[in-house]
Amino acid sequence: MNTLERKLLPIARKWAGNIPTWEVRKAGIDPSAVRHWAANNPNVRHTGRGVYTWFSHDPQINWESSEAARLVSQAGEGAYLWGPTALEFMEIGDVGQNYYDIAVATRRRPREGVSWIVEHDGTWELYNGVPTQSPMEAAVASMPLLEWDKRVSVLEDLRRRFPEAETVIAALEREYA
Repeated sequence: MNTLERKLLPIARKWAGNIPTWEVRKAGIDPSAVRHWAANNPNVRHTGRGVYTWFSHDPQINWESSEAARLVSQAGEGAYLWGPTALEFMEIGDVGQNYYDIAVATRRRPREGVSWIVEHDGTWELYNGVPTQSPMEAAVASMPLLEWDKRVSVLEDLRRRFPEAETVIAALEREYA
């Protein structure tokens, strides 16, 4: 492993194998060095605007979260999985999303498979290494968007996994179930 790869490995671990260029700049690494390294490396692909995916054999990379991490990292610093996508990612209820809801601070260009949600004051936490809206906020944001049977499955899972939030869950149940 060369010096550049040793610098990039923590970023790839953080972002499930993905290397966003904004994170590269933040780490004090020249993005053009990464571009040249990627061009000559069969284990690296430019998977989208501003993101490279390094197919490293590092055991600390969580490949199951790679697609979600790539999309969130492409959205930029401060972006996170939002609403129904956050619930699906955290396996809360049976939401069945086939696209990604991603919260961002400013508008983004339309993108197939992604719904951008402009949100300035949302809170998020890391779930499997990916910035994700907190479970209760995701449930509150999702309820108006979900079908009845999906709402019920989300509320049942929330009640089982987060008994300390019974008052919020009961309020959601009164309003939406």
